Amino acid sequence: MKTHLSSKKSLDGNYVESDLPLLIQRRGMAAWEDGIVRILDRRKLPNKVDFIICKSYEDVAVAIESMAIQGAFSISIAAGYGLALSLKNNCSISNLEKASARLISTRPTGIALKKVIAYCQKTAMDAMDNNQCPVCAIIELTSKVASDLAKQAQKTAQNAISLLNDGDTILTHCFPDRSYVYLLVEAKKRDVDLNIICSETRPYFQGTKLSAFCSSSLGFKTKVISDGMGGALMQQGLINAFITAADRVCMDGTVANKIGTYQYALAARENKVPYYVLRQSGPDIESDDSSAIEIEERDGDELTVIDKKNIAPKNVQGYYPAFDITSSDLVTRIITDRGIFVANEIKSYFDNDSFIDNSLL
Repeated sequence: MKTHLSSKKSLDGNYVESDLPLLIQRRGMAAWEDGIVRILDRRKLPNKVDFIICKSYEDVAVAIESMAIQGAFSISIAAGYGLALSLKNNCSISNLEKASARLISTRPTGIALKKVIAYCQKTAMDAMDNNQCPVCAIIELTSKVASDLAKQAQKTAQNAISLLNDGDTILTHCFPDRSYVYLLVEAKKRDVDLNIICSETRPYFQGTKLSAFCSSSLGFKTKVISDGMGGALMQQGLINAFITAADRVCMDGTVANKIGTYQYALAARENKVPYYVLRQSGPDIESDDSSAIEIEERDGDELTVIDKKNIAPKNVQGYYPAFDITSSDLVTRIITDRGIFVANEIKSYFDNDSFIDNSLL
């Protein structure tokens, strides 16, 4: 899908912004514009392109918590810009710490948001110590992180395409973020025809609204299935590869991703379907294994209430852990910007040099 035509270069520096799918354009994520943070409301896609105008860090925090923006890396950029908002009218360390704590609390499972906030905090305090503008310093740092993440995602996609063949049918779960979209862009560029099957991903339907939106807009044949159908399709020999992102990868190759990933990974192994994880920045060096992962539990009403109407009996509660954990033995390969790794050998990611100068993630 083409958006407003522009000759502006994309975040990765290699495309014209308007030639890319909306969700990997600047306006498809979070952007700093004249003292506000503009966030695409992904909940309203694909029927409406609408934006949330955030004037405070609390506005950004609510946008993240309410799933207007999702994805470990996308929310980290929104949080970075949100921290800049917190200092517009009050450049105090106490205010910086208060805003940082609030933004970190929004989504606890992914690690990228915590890292970006930590870097922004340090950058802001260094700026204050040197009588420089802390808001400007945070904006500059966050914008660099956004650019670096786009470059990492494109490189990850270039590595991943080598594992796919023309005519393959790919099953996705949730929205595998920008590495997945760049993989589609790369496939189209190389004339690799793919068939995409997206699990709907209740309760926010990221598969239906986001993953399918990107693949169909690029011209790939796309189907949506219910969350319980993927295993049966693998059993029938209809799936060539299962692909997801990861909100966190531990040093032992353990993967934390959207709830439902684990059961698909089990089905993939049983039916000899490769499971590829797109994790552009490699493992979290501070997470040795699954014991380091906090699984976010969201409000059960998100499962039992649709369009403000209760669809369950009044005495029934919803239970919604947002993520699950998949062990390394269920993962065929983890694909990063630095190469393709056997899951339980992912710590060797750090033996390879980054192609990005002073990369933070």
